[in-house]
Amino acid sequence: MLALRPDDLELPIARQQFPLGVIAGSLALVLRTGTRLQRVAEVLAMHWNWCGLVVTAASYYSVRLWLMRLGLYQLSSPKVQADDWMWIIDHTMQLGERKCLIVVGLRQSAWKAQERVLGHEDVELIDLVPVTESNGKVVYRQLQAAVAKTGVPRAIVSDGGSDLHAGIERFFRAHPRTAWLYDIKHKTACLLKHALEQDASWSGFVEKAHRFKQQVSLTPLAALAPPQQRSKARYMNLDVLVGWARESLLALERPQALRKAGLNVRQAEEKLGWLRAFAQPVRRWGEMLAVIGAAEHYVRHEGIHSQAAEELAARLPKSTIPAVQRLRKQVLEFVQAQGQQAQDGERLLGSSEVLESIIGKFKHVAGEGGRHGLTGMVLSIGALVGTLAVETVQAAMTEVTTNAVRDWCRSHLGATVQGVRQRIRHALHSEQKQKTLCLEND
Repeated sequence: MLALRPDDLELPIARQQFPLGVIAGSLALVLRTGTRLQRVAEVLAMHWNWCGLVVTAASYYSVRLWLMRLGLYQLSSPKVQADDWMWIIDHTMQLGERKCLIVVGLRQSAWKAQERVLGHEDVELIDLVPVTESNGKVVYRQLQAAVAKTGVPRAIVSDGGSDLHAGIERFFRAHPRTAWLYDIKHKTACLLKHALEQDASWSGFVEKAHRFKQQVSLTPLAALAPPQQRSKARYMNLDVLVGWARESLLALERPQALRKAGLNVRQAEEKLGWLRAFAQPVRRWGEMLAVIGAAEHYVRHEGIHSQAAEELAARLPKSTIPAVQRLRKQVLEFVQAQGQQAQDGERLLGSSEVLESIIGKFKHVAGEGGRHGLTGMVLSIGALVGTLAVETVQAAMTEVTTNAVRDWCRSHLGATVQGVRQRIRHALHSEQKQKTLCLEND
């Protein structure tokens, strides 16, 4: 946790316009509270004014550059060479041809015996590799390069991306001691997708729910409409829609609740009565979600080990519904297979959730929504991991120069989408000025 002292607001840093306190305070606002870069100066100025302090706040561009310098510092910091590293890897993609391989990790010896669910502060950034082409050979080379930083890892956790899969498979053949673990959430999502694709009730339910939402969104019954569904994959909306369906079925059975809310019961029954026909499927889907939720919770908290399947079996809810029984069996078989890679008394990571969270926060911090493609702000991923301490900020601002950030961006990013856009605008404006001069000369 970053703890600023009053003296830090006056502590100069070599070759820096702003003192340490301003830099660290600005970064803390972005990294700890999620403040947008454009709002940092305004928030800090208002806070310092309330405290009676005369301090100049930094601009958006300065804070952005500090984030990249801190990120490059974390990326460049030497890692301990050890044989108990556990890596989590994934790609982040934005507009344009580039995507970036991210490798974060932690050592087994540093994994807490209790409260094992990982936070951003628990992992280190091992590598950050933007590429225009990614396949099994490329990923394998990237993983081999990361070995030079930490040594051969004990385990690698990833999702099922085809290029990642092919690259890790090659790495696994070269380093058979490394365990290769598939993220539990992606696995359960695949199992759920397969189950729903074979469930005729699901597509009909989704279609009717969507039509109902369109019918009531601009009417007095709008409060009964289902929540906004995620567009990535319809089966991923199961938790959202099942929760809504349960509440709606309960409301239909208790019309007095609708009356108290000021709704017309007859109209509600007329528009929503179709949901009664899905009462049994909703129960089935709810029990499937309970199985998946229990499995994901277990693996996040307990990891993967030789007794994981046996322990999980005692915790997974049981059911008399065949579809739920099949799903439960498939989950246990998966965990059993994963657990066979663990040695006696050893626990391995089985979830890449922390990296997905880091990528999500990066997109929020960048504030670009992918509109500008992959830019130098990808370095800010390094600022999102580990513990943000004043001493770390001071070291980063002292050791990493602006030129170092520019050199990294040139060598790893080349021409960005945003850079090409700027050149197009400059060229267009230049042509417009030339045409105007020609007209005047005529």
